[in-house]
Amino acid sequence: MPKVVDINILAVCFASAFLLIWPATWLFRRLAPRIGLVDIPNVRSSHVESTPVAGGVIFVVISPLVALVVGQQMDITLGRGDWALLITGWFIAAVSFVDDWHPLPARVRLVAQIWAALGLIIYGRYLRYFGAGGFGVIDVGWLGILITFVWILGMSNAFNFMDGMDGLVAGQSLIAALSVAWLSMNVGLDWIALLSAALGGGLLGFLMHNLPPARVFMGDVGSIWLGFIFAGMAVIGAPRSGERLSLGFWVLLLGIFLLDSGLTLGRRILQGEPVLEAHRTHYYQRLLRVGWGHRRVTTLYLMMAAVLAAVAVIHFDFWRLPFSALVIVGLMAFAGTYALVHYVESHKIELESERGSPLGKVSAGGLLKPFRHLLRHSGAVLLSDVCVVVIAYAIAFGLRFAQWDSSYHQFFVGIRDGIIAIVFVHLTLNLVIGVYVENVSRLHIRYIMKLVFSAALSGMTLILGEILLGPVHAIPVSVLLLGAGFAFTGFTAIRYVRIHKVSIEA
Repeated sequence: MPKVVDINILAVCFASAFLLIWPATWLFRRLAPRIGLVDIPNVRSSHVESTPVAGGVIFVVISPLVALVVGQQMDITLGRGDWALLITGWFIAAVSFVDDWHPLPARVRLVAQIWAALGLIIYGRYLRYFGAGGFGVIDVGWLGILITFVWILGMSNAFNFMDGMDGLVAGQSLIAALSVAWLSMNVGLDWIALLSAALGGGLLGFLMHNLPPARVFMGDVGSIWLGFIFAGMAVIGAPRSGERLSLGFWVLLLGIFLLDSGLTLGRRILQGEPVLEAHRTHYYQRLLRVGWGHRRVTTLYLMMAAVLAAVAVIHFDFWRLPFSALVIVGLMAFAGTYALVHYVESHKIELESERGSPLGKVSAGGLLKPFRHLLRHSGAVLLSDVCVVVIAYAIAFGLRFAQWDSSYHQFFVGIRDGIIAIVFVHLTLNLVIGVYVENVSRLHIRYIMKLVFSAALSGMTLILGEILLGPVHAIPVSVLLLGAGFAFTGFTAIRYVRIHKVSIEA
């Protein structure tokens, strides 16, 4: 498809949507309470006053219409997949709007999401081919239908899960929309570029009313539609742009939401908690509970989102960054957030007695303190775990190549960048799962399951990174699987020895 959209056209699309949606959202705020579209606070709410809800319906309707009008003026013809994305997106938005107005059973909402995903797959396409860096192109065949289902449903609900704080989803989506508009323009995906630009303008207009303290909430109609539309753009756009709008771009771009939602879900499963019930255990919610305000938490998350968006655009549009750089940038800020949350939750009484003030005031500053405490408390274990990971993957390399010869040595030296990423992934996920903040007197089953989950998640993360981000040097999947297994064994052995030593000394 020849490129007909430039930055000026995108600016017109963005400005038009903004100028329409900003006042339209103001009008919606006035009308919503009259028809019962109000969110009344309850024990799980993070707001204290009744607030109009379902305001997302404004940008859900207007932004695509703006893109359609501009596209018609530019003689841009939508393909079958483009229309499928629009129609199925509006279908799921309609069901979600009804749910905001009069709550529907969970099974009804799930069935509607499945039907919407199925419609996109049938009338659009599904994820089948993956550009995998050193592996070439992987054809997953019919398995791609399952991958597409999981991707669409996961993204839709991830955005819904994260829509619990003022400005968070709208701000993240604004950053994502602008990034997608830029990259789509550069690869000639004119319709996706127009839709993303119009969506960005609409989100900015809505965000003017949604910043802390929010005067209107987007509701499920906005959050689920945003997750669905971004997931659908990935499905529709990837085959026409090669690796530049591949699934890896979207995973990196939306990594903050995916990490918070995915790891929170994993933790609840490990703890035997009902995953379908509403809760307040996302990390942004826990930051709110320990005293950070909406504005501070939103700013933190949006800063991380902006950094990831910049890295994603640079990596997929300008030049390929080292694999370790992608991993470190993608996980460092989030690891810091986890360290902060675990620290203030674990030392609430100590912090309050130390400062003589409520926890909220104490935790409002000193971001480096959690790291200093972590190093004092678990520095030796961190260092031993680094050695365990390096030895585990060295053994895996040895088994893979059968013997230590010149080719093995060259391979090991060639992927030293990958080794850095491997170590960082394992240590970060151990931290996220809470391995370094829990005082263990014996290796009980729950702690071992944490180590199993962390090692398995680390291996899966590294494999997906190999496939989706296209590193310079591809590490065999067998090495990653063996290394993760050996790392778990080493982590368990180190902790057994330490606990046994402490019990003898006592």
